[in-house]
Amino acid sequence: MEGNSANTLKVPVWGIFIISMGVVLYLAKSIFIPIVLAIIVSFLLAPAVNYLRKMRIPSTIGSFLILLLFSTLMVTASNYLVDPVGVWVERLPAELTHIEDKLLIFKSSIANMRETTDKFGEIAAAGNNAPVREVVIRGPNMLFMLLDNTQSFLVSVVSFVMLLYFLLAFGDSTINSANQYWGSKESSATVIRIVQAAQQQVGHYLLLITAINIGLGVLVALAMWALGMPNPIVWGASATVLNYIPYVGAAINLVIITLVSLLTFNHFGQILLPPLALVLLNLLEEFVLPLFVGKLFTIDPILIFLFILFLGWLWGMAGIFMAVPLLMIMKIVFDQTHQARDPA
Repeated sequence: MEGNSANTLKVPVWGIFIISMGVVLYLAKSIFIPIVLAIIVSFLLAPAVNYLRKMRIPSTIGSFLILLLFSTLMVTASNYLVDPVGVWVERLPAELTHIEDKLLIFKSSIANMRETTDKFGEIAAAGNNAPVREVVIRGPNMLFMLLDNTQSFLVSVVSFVMLLYFLLAFGDSTINSANQYWGSKESSATVIRIVQAAQQQVGHYLLLITAINIGLGVLVALAMWALGMPNPIVWGASATVLNYIPYVGAAINLVIITLVSLLTFNHFGQILLPPLALVLLNLLEEFVLPLFVGKLFTIDPILIFLFILFLGWLWGMAGIFMAVPLLMIMKIVFDQTHQARDPA
């Protein structure tokens, strides 16, 4: 009886634990996002640090050099893209009003909807002659919100950079020191095996997907340039960045390219070519990726999609980009733990 009652308690206890962890991860996302992101990026940069270590360059110096190179590339790319991206961000909302003129098929439907809406508005205005008292709810001061967001962003960036350096420079020694205080040799060996497998597999995947995404971005930029799209480098960069999000990223980029093509060209054939070229290049990438990744990335697509939605709700855009590496780490931990329990 006692065993059965203990088993019946496991489900609600685990449910409470999962809900509590979700609440903590959501409320403390400003702390967890830099930590998790630093761990994932350290898997990507660790091979370069190990290579410098083989050349007898200490980890402290090698980590600083790699981090300096990585930061320089990120800042240079951001500075190069910020102006054209800013122009499109400012231009797109105003230009969306011109899409109606080009969508001739739906133009009459839109006009009918407007007429119906106007009639309802007139009826509502005629039926309600009483003066309406306007209530204005004042929010926080705009300057206060800007300073608060800027401060939080700077704190997160500084935390991410410092933790990334410490992980690259002292990550292995920290794990070895912690294992000395672990419960048993078997547990210590399991932890080391999990960390090594995560570093190897996730780092290998990130390097491959980064190389493939850069190649895809170059091809997209060339295709957009050949088709006469404005700012082709911007669309190549968007393809590179958004392709880190399986399935969802390609769909978002397709919508963006379609809108820009619709705003740029007048003829149906010209409008159709850029999104069609993007679809063909994404299909080519879907064919090339399994040839390089192989069985390394064997996770159910439905699980990937659901995890992207969950982390997107939990941590926003940062969670969307970290979803797949985190899912791989969880899979590695599960596989290694199961292997340790059942060696056969």
